[in-house]
This record gives sequence, structure tokens and C-alpha cells, in this order.
Amino acid sequence: MAGFVSTAHAQVKLLTYEGAWGDALAAAASASPDLPVIVERYDGSLNAAASTASLVDAETDAANLMCDDGPAQPLNPELAQAFPPSLTLDVTHQCGVGYLVTSLVLTTRSDGPDSWAAFFDAESFPGARALPRGARGTLEIALMADGIALGDVYALLETPEGVTRALDKLDALFAQAQIVFWDTPDDAVALLRADAVAAAALPSVHAAHIVQQQPDASSAFQISFAGQIYRVQRLVVFPAATSDQETVRRLLNAVLSETGQALLAEALLAGPVNPQAWRNIPASLAPLLPTAQSHNIAVTGLADNADFWADHGDDIEARFATWLDVHEQGQSPALPH
Repeated sequence: MAGFVSTAHAQVKLLTYEGAWGDALAAAASASPDLPVIVERYDGSLNAAASTASLVDAETDAANLMCDDGPAQPLNPELAQAFPPSLTLDVTHQCGVGYLVTSLVLTTRSDGPDSWAAFFDAESFPGARALPRGARGTLEIALMADGIALGDVYALLETPEGVTRALDKLDALFAQAQIVFWDTPDDAVALLRADAVAAAALPSVHAAHIVQQQPDASSAFQISFAGQIYRVQRLVVFPAATSDQETVRRLLNAVLSETGQALLAEALLAGPVNPQAWRNIPASLAPLLPTAQSHNIAVTGLADNADFWADHGDDIEARFATWLDVHEQGQSPALPH
């Protein structure tokens, strides 16, 4: 726990995760030494600590639930003043604000496919493929590979015909190549490093680590961000924020400042939402992050639609699981050790 006490304001509590993610957010929050903030940790499930928290760190799915069902509260104009004048994306939320971006990206060796369409072309780019074991992410990739415009992906996927089209695209890939469906990102990383697959859909944080840790240029990995499916990590406003909105505003400002954003990006290999942060991020790191200007995420990226998956996820995941049971028999190699 990190705490900073001020006689002018009561302490406010920031609830974040255990581990490196929470450590980085705590460091960004403490960038202003006179900011009276207490950082506590949680496992992503709301507990007693949340009842006294002013801000809670959450993925968009959880943020939506907190806002729709309580106990989060709508963002008021005073707190919105903490936001930078320009943001890479519209990351505002009815009960908070986004502060970092991660995504699902195409990761290959340097001579591998560089688009989702090429990922599905195993004749031109031979070798096994790795995809998440689930409909979410995998079906969006299949539709993008089939030429569906980014703005039409979820409208199509909402229909039975759209799901069929995505599964048919996966069928076509199955006819050309082995598909390994991974359970954890670490599984996909192991497959790539062992050359057990030629290309993988991989969380951007893990992809960036692979590129950073490659021993030499001859074993180079590359990340393709076109068609990245991105998610926004959020700070959600809780009722305790009303007790000292000025301190909460300053806390949001610290996390969203160019200094705080650069610290978070470098520590976590996630994309900052404040474009001014790039002045403090090493040039060698920028190409590995989802929101780098060169990736033009607002135009070439697909925002993961949490509302869509909340409404339709159970039915689509069940259909995908049935399809996978039929197709996966004898497909997956043992994970390398």
C-alpha cells in the first residue's frame, strides 16, 4: 500500500490490481508527492474495500456492470476537467474514463502474414495458426479477414448469418492449415517461440514482450496492428469520490498526464491515451504500442464491443463451442515445454 497525506484534503482511495499492473498505476498516481491517495489492491471482484474507494481500476466489461448495476456513479463535469484537451480515442465512459489501451494483434515471424486476410491465406503463408479459444475476438478476426468493414463487423455478427459467415471462414482456414486454439496468452507465446505456429492472434502486451526479448534479428518477430481489436482499461468513479472531488480530479489528472501516461506505457507495454505522452516514451518502444500514431488506431482498429458481448455473448459462445468440438478433434499439438 502506498499513501500520501495532506492536511488540506482527506485521503482518497484508488483500488487497483495486484502485481505489475497495479504497481505501475500506483506509481503514476503518486507522481504528485502531495497527492493524498491510498492505493489498495483487489482481484477484479468487488469486495469490502470498494465501499470506501473513490476510483476503481476495471476493464470495460466490469466498468459497464459497475455503472449499470451500481455502485459506480456518473462522471460529473468537475472530474471531467482532469482530462487532457485531446485524447487518442474517445475513452470517456458514463462512470469514468479510459486511461490505457491493449489489443488483440497479429504476431508472426518477420516473413509471416501482415494482415488478417493474409493470416487466413495458408497457401501463401504456410504453417499452423493460433487463435483464442473462444468466439470473442476470433469471430471478429474471421469477418475482417473476409473483407467486412470495421464498422459493419458487430452488426453482421449480431445475425445468425454473420456468425455462420465467420465460422465458414474458419472452416476454410481449417482446410488449409492446422489451427491451435490457445487458452492463455502464455500458451500462444510458447507456440510462437517454438515455431509450432507460423502466426498467432495475441494480446498486444505479450506481443510487445516477444519483440523486446527476441535474441537477434534473424529470429525477429513482427506485430501487425491493422485490424487490431482494442480494449480500454478504465478508472471508474465510486460514491466516495463525492467527499473530495478536487483530490479525485487531481488523481485523474496525474494518471492521464503525459508523465503518468508515459510511465504506464513503458512499464506495462500498453498504449497511452494522451498523445502528449509520446514525448516521454522511447522511440524504439512506440511501434510496439497500440495507440502509436503510426498505427492510426481510430481508423484501422476495431473497438471491442463490450455491450455487444454482454447481450449476445452466451448464445454466440455456445454456438462457437459446438463448432469447435466438431472441428478440433486431433488438431492441436502438445504445447512446447
